[in-house]
Amino acid sequence: MKVRKRVTLMIVTVTAIFGICWGTNQIIYLLRNVALNSIGVVTIATINTMVMFNSAVNPFVYALMNKHFREKIKRMILCSGLLTSRIHPLRKHDDTEVAKETVDSCYTE
Repeated sequence: MKVRKRVTLMIVTVTAIFGICWGTNQIIYLLRNVALNSIGVVTIATINTMVMFNSAVNPFVYALMNKHFREKIKRMILCSGLLTSRIHPLRKHDDTEVAKETVDSCYTE
């Protein structure tokens, strides 16, 4: 039941952010097409930034509200860092067993 509440809260949060960001965009375009008043360039730029913000903020919402998502992201970052900086096929490592176990854990799931 606790997991369902957390997932529901995450979905409501993502939906609310989507509604705020895209809703203002739709209202501005509706007002621009219906009303005789022109809407300023700054207002349109701000609304377009909010639309882009919607896509940018979703991973942070998932990371804050989902433990499994956080763990997967941490694992992905650690594994990519290990593969590019610590393990190089032409170098000899003193801790090859530890490095091999760490790399192997990146590919198991």
